[in-house]
Amino acid sequence: MKKKRRWTGVIIAVLVIAMLLFAGFRTTLLDPIGFHAAHALKIEMKANTDDEPIVFIHGYDGSNWTFFTTTVRYSFSDFATRSLTLLVRENGDVEASGVYDRAMKRPMIRVNFENPRSIIPDNAAWFAKAMDLLKTKYGIEKVDVVAHSYGGLTFVNYLQKYNYKSNSYPKVTTFTAIGTPFNGSVVSSDGKTAYDLTKNGPKKESVYFQEMMKRQAKIPSDLEVLNIVGDLDDGSRSDGPVAVDSAKSAAFLFNKNDYREVLFTGRFAQHSWLHANIGVDQEIKSFIENTN
Repeated sequence: MKKKRRWTGVIIAVLVIAMLLFAGFRTTLLDPIGFHAAHALKIEMKANTDDEPIVFIHGYDGSNWTFFTTTVRYSFSDFATRSLTLLVRENGDVEASGVYDRAMKRPMIRVNFENPRSIIPDNAAWFAKAMDLLKTKYGIEKVDVVAHSYGGLTFVNYLQKYNYKSNSYPKVTTFTAIGTPFNGSVVSSDGKTAYDLTKNGPKKESVYFQEMMKRQAKIPSDLEVLNIVGDLDDGSRSDGPVAVDSAKSAAFLFNKNDYREVLFTGRFAQHSWLHANIGVDQEIKSFIENTN
């Protein structure tokens, strides 16, 4: 009987400790369930107007999974809340799933394209459709944008062709580019290409970089930019598909006073690992927190 009581006491003690730890550990991981229930019951939550949504854009041949683990990690750490997923069809229709509420802590919204292998101008037009929906349907006025690889080029194309001439889109406060080939995708095993940087810019400019520079004035002058660059440190001076100097060419495109750049090296600086890199998570988190 005494032995049974002793084990009962141990179990209660463990449960109490677990409850105390849980009470002290805040996470938004399960918050979407609560917001779904609140919407179903028509319960209005108190809005947190200070937290801007974070919009994620995948790269060439990317998918909903590109930033899936990123959103889970940010939810688990109580930095942001998983919110909407927007699928933009090739005809421009936008299908939304998930839940959005102004009371959410930094809602995370993933924008996906039905055709993930299309050309950048098409992606930019589709992204404009998604941004229009965020403002007209959900009333979102400001966002932070995080893009991987070609997603960064999609975003710049959107800025220069759509955003600058219309108030129907949310204002973009910060832009984070991860492994974006701003000056093409030429890589060599010895780390030297015709597109390498000099103190005045690239030795040679890709056609697309030239187009971006011609429309440079259409990029908002107050846009805060974080550029995440990867180098495998294997002599190629690249993250695999993207040369370091191609990614760093962004320094000549954006306002230098609002531009910062972080270089990651080693095996986890590989192109497809960058958006799964915990160090990258932390850089983006600090950037958004310190800018907003």
